[in-house]
Amino acid sequence: MLKKILLTSVFGVVITIVGAVATPTDLDRKTASSKAYVDTMVATKQLKIPAAGQPNVDAGETVMTYTANGDGEIGERGLYSDASSYDADTDGDKLITASALKDTFTNLPTTNTTKLECANQGDGCSLWTIVDQTAYTIQLPAGYTRLEYIESTGTQYITSPIKSVRNSTFYLDFQMTETPASGFPTIWGAMPGSSEYKVVFGSGTQKLYSQPGNASGHVNTIDKDLNRHQATVTLTETSETVVVDEQTYSSSFTVSADDEMPLSFFARTRYDGMNNFAKVRLYRAWHKNAGGEIDFFVVPAKNSSNVLGMYDTVSGRFFTNAATSGEDFRPGPVAQ
Repeated sequence: MLKKILLTSVFGVVITIVGAVATPTDLDRKTASSKAYVDTMVATKQLKIPAAGQPNVDAGETVMTYTANGDGEIGERGLYSDASSYDADTDGDKLITASALKDTFTNLPTTNTTKLECANQGDGCSLWTIVDQTAYTIQLPAGYTRLEYIESTGTQYITSPIKSVRNSTFYLDFQMTETPASGFPTIWGAMPGSSEYKVVFGSGTQKLYSQPGNASGHVNTIDKDLNRHQATVTLTETSETVVVDEQTYSSSFTVSADDEMPLSFFARTRYDGMNNFAKVRLYRAWHKNAGGEIDFFVVPAKNSSNVLGMYDTVSGRFFTNAATSGEDFRPGPVAQ
């Protein structure tokens, strides 16, 4: 009797196993405890790559990304490849391609260096070769030490060789150290006559703005604090675009004629003397001329005599405090 019971139990188990691997029925798919039901529901939860076709992007000009909300969902982002027609509204969130980026690096300083490459990857990289390469750098010559910044206290200024403002681009990496009680402290500017060009940190409203024409022709930007910021100002004959910390502002007007007066840092070069001194830390600055070439790229530095200033990596010139009185700049830490 016991043998029959055991044989019946084994037979029942075999039937159960055979049923489990059989083709699932419609009823199985509706049964929450079945494997088929679980597989069907899991399939609906799989990440899916969205179809290409982002607005304002041609076919083949998107890349797969994770979405910004951090839930692991896969999304896509467009590619910006035409540097001649940038539109902040449609291009601001795209990824930049090498072809669009290459002209930005015109005239940046380079250095020759080397790197190690595996010579026998199929055999565990037990042999290595030394390969020459060229890299972009801001390496100063012997006798100069690069600093993180130099800081003005309201009495210093540096006069640059840049005189033309039309069809050019200016870049400033700076940090104001004090909110002005009055006036318009100028980070970089000049006033040859009734017209002027300047990038200032205004009093009261504490707004950073650029002024390429008369007093009514300027672009106000976002409220600024005393943190570090980056500003890029691009001028044509009839318009100006200001980008501050990735926020873009534009205005259309006639840019002032070039009056051949050099722009100064930390104050404004004025036809009757210097004014609008600023209290600011300057980390770096550059200027791109009408031909699209960077003709001026300065970084904070000190020479072997501990004189502070801005070193131009394009011309190899060292610009120091031009003020005849007052204290010198304050040095930042040595750049790493």
